[in-house]
Amino acid sequence: MEALLSRLPQSASDLIGLAVDLALIIAIGLLWLTWYRNGKRQQRLEQMLGSAAAQLEEATRHLSEATETMQQLKAAQQEMTPPPPRQAARAYGREPARSPAASERPAPPPVRETPLAPPPQHSTQATMILRMHREGETAETIAERLNMPLAQVRLMLKLHTASTTAGQRADV
Repeated sequence: MEALLSRLPQSASDLIGLAVDLALIIAIGLLWLTWYRNGKRQQRLEQMLGSAAAQLEEATRHLSEATETMQQLKAAQQEMTPPPPRQAARAYGREPARSPAASERPAPPPVRETPLAPPPQHSTQATMILRMHREGETAETIAERLNMPLAQVRLMLKLHTASTTAGQRADV
């Protein structure tokens, strides 16, 4: 032990230099370890990205196959459905007789395919409420579709009714 202590430098500056050298060696070792771990992480990440890209490519292929199959089924279904009666009469050179009563009857309201279709984005809430009310929607349905409180929809409809009634009275 004395031999080891005798070899150690005796001055304070030599001890500080030795401590700095040891700190630098430890710091370089830790930096190398960090670099090594990051390299391993990057390799794993690249492998995961590669497998994800392969899965995405396979999913895209399946999607395109499904889309093609759907288009084929839709085309086959359209071929199997007979044309509407008016088109069938035109195809044979006969035009169906038109009754005047049929043209005088009001057209039935359009049937909605999706009951909760979103309203157009360029409209204000007031115009959307009034348009939907003119189309025959109830206040409850309008509130649900526009994601608004029912009381607000009812108030807007009452204000519109009051303003049109006041405008009609002023005209008379």
